[in-house]
Amino acid sequence: MGAVRVLRVVLGVVLLLIFPLFALLIARGPVDGAGDEREGYWGPKTANVNWCEADYIFTHYIAEFVNSLSSLSIVASGLYGISAHWTSVECRYLVAFASMVVVGVGSFAFHATLLRPMQLLDEVPMIWGNSVFVYILLTMEDKEGRTRTIEIWAISLMTLLMTVLITLFDTSDQNIFLLCYGSGVVYLVLRSRTLNLKYSSETSMLLMDTATVLYAGAFLLCLLDRNFCSAVRSFQLHALWHIGAELGTVSGLLFWIWIRHEVRAAKARLMGSNPATWWIQVLDKAV
Repeated sequence: MGAVRVLRVVLGVVLLLIFPLFALLIARGPVDGAGDEREGYWGPKTANVNWCEADYIFTHYIAEFVNSLSSLSIVASGLYGISAHWTSVECRYLVAFASMVVVGVGSFAFHATLLRPMQLLDEVPMIWGNSVFVYILLTMEDKEGRTRTIEIWAISLMTLLMTVLITLFDTSDQNIFLLCYGSGVVYLVLRSRTLNLKYSSETSMLLMDTATVLYAGAFLLCLLDRNFCSAVRSFQLHALWHIGAELGTVSGLLFWIWIRHEVRAAKARLMGSNPATWWIQVLDKAV
């Protein structure tokens, strides 16, 4: 259990750093690349945010080259998750991996163009993906074959409402998106912690804590990037946010799949791993 303790100490340190940086971001506002006036193939930037990476440095056709490139790792993880779990999990888990593919494509388009429609192609699928994750957790302890018609309609209507609000009213900043997305993440973490306590094993704790540390650590890098852009620009922290959040999300999905195996009293076997979880010993070898 030593690894679990280490992960939780790391998480505690990360959270202690996140809170003041998040408060600073709210109080002062982000310090991103808003003053970067360079234009390229896609013309004037119409997105309501411009990230720290300098624009159109590597090529005339891609505004934020490194951020765009790192977005493709999200696509790759989603495709790998679908391939690895195609015959071993319920459909909703495949939809979750597919949502990562859509988010990655949208993120690439957004960072490549810095256009508002492409920003929506990034942000709205993140909301949709959260909704899929919420449904997974709501149905985690369901018996096979149970239908959740009311819950599906409720989640769908809430997702539609958030999509409309973000599209129509989030024109000058990201506040509505951040509120909608952030509240979803908080629910996912709290519900996952509850499930982990109920179906606790060393493997589930390692998967859960790895996912949490990766996502929180990535968020810390994102906050550093947004608060101290000029000082940290060369570190490409937003690209590292993409990679950390992607690995954290995949680790979270592996955790949910593991718990679902426990609920179904099935042999716990993870068919997909990632660079963040390869070291975790599972009952049947993770590949």
